[in-house]
Amino acid sequence: MTPVEQRLREQLEEQVRLNEWLYEQLERQRALNAELRRAVADLARAFQESLALAVEAGEAGDLAAVRRLTRANQQHWQHYLQQIVAAANRLTTTDTDKG
Repeated sequence: MTPVEQRLREQLEEQVRLNEWLYEQLERQRALNAELRRAVADLARAFQESLALAVEAGEAGDLAAVRRLTRANQQHWQHYLQQIVAAANRLTTTDTDKG
């Protein structure tokens, strides 16, 4: 094998390794994006449900229930936001691992 052929073979092998790594990164990104979408959808559902309950309690004049629901909603927001931040951090960490 000539030196040019050897160099071409090495470059091809490097390209194959790089393509494999890029495919792994793509799959990881897809999984993290799906996790982020789920967390955001859960957050939206929880917010809509608690908002409907709070409106219902407000219309019934039950201020204690409105307060309770508002506090529960705040806790849900914190929980879901933590999930989103954790997933985003994994996404950022993945980006910088090989970058």
